[in-house]
Amino acid sequence: MNSAREDPDGPEHLAPNDRCLIASRGTGGPGMLNNIYNSNYQIVQPPDAVVIVSEMIHDARIIPIRANAEAAQAAHGPAALNRWLGDSAGWWSGDTLIVETVNVSQQQGTFGPIFLSSSGKVTERFTRVAASEIFYEFQVEDPVYYSRPWRAEMSLSALAGQVYEFACHEGNYALPGILAGARLAERTAVGN
Repeated sequence: MNSAREDPDGPEHLAPNDRCLIASRGTGGPGMLNNIYNSNYQIVQPPDAVVIVSEMIHDARIIPIRANAEAAQAAHGPAALNRWLGDSAGWWSGDTLIVETVNVSQQQGTFGPIFLSSSGKVTERFTRVAASEIFYEFQVEDPVYYSRPWRAEMSLSALAGQVYEFACHEGNYALPGILAGARLAERTAVGN
């Protein structure tokens, strides 16, 4: 399903994480997953929104909060915007923040690890269960990739300290190396 190529013509043919556009392994969401490192989140709640910043790649989701599910679903923008990390809108149900995300960028949707088509939807729930713990769960619905909805859950524990910036582009020596290797392979193939 991944449209990234081993012999890229240019950077647009590389995976989104190789291009430092989004984190690998679904860290930024929707459907936030643990990465092998830098799996910390900062959750900020200004008036009328929630912002979730992941440490890996420094992905940030700005989630407008509406009065109820109907108002949140009506707040989704046009599918043509095709946003990285999707088009999220949320509402409170008692002590639980519910976030619905649709219209995930197709580059992200085919990259995985959570595959999503243009008709995919992810519903997340954040419930504070202790002063330093949030119970997080999400459900994925997408008839293109899955025969039925599936879900996952984990605990998010408070971190005593700050989340640091992950500066991918400043240290991304892989991109020029990958492209140089592809050009070398082409020259070698022509020479043979």
